[in-house]
Amino acid sequence: MLLLHIAGAGTWLGANVVQMIAPPLAVAQGPEVAAGWMRMGAGFARRLYMPVGILVLITGVVLVLVSDGAYTFGSLFVTIGLAVVIIGGFLGGLVFGPGAEKAGEAIESWDQSRIAAVTGRLARFGALDTLLLLFAILVMILRWD
Repeated sequence: MLLLHIAGAGTWLGANVVQMIAPPLAVAQGPEVAAGWMRMGAGFARRLYMPVGILVLITGVVLVLVSDGAYTFGSLFVTIGLAVVIIGGFLGGLVFGPGAEKAGEAIESWDQSRIAAVTGRLARFGALDTLLLLFAILVMILRWD
């Protein structure tokens, strides 16, 4: 369970890093590639982040249940972990998926002000999601009680 839990968190973090690095590279290839990348990002919300979030949530719950009382749902690090998974789920459904679709549309229409607004919002929320995830990983390592 712990291996799956860590692999899920690592996948989430790795995907976030790719989502930060790829858009400027896609833009350099032209609007078609950039719009395509954004649409792929919208697909990541459903096909990558959702299953990984569910995996992290389920394995985390199982780890608490089989810990023989060593970890409880009242432990601070468990609470923080659950909160980050829930926040990540909301961000995926409300910000990243729809925002990536809007970014693809803005890039296709080459509306510079709309591109800046939508991609800027995605970048800010992406940074927030990544910082929250790194914080959750830190508190898991330190096992804050």
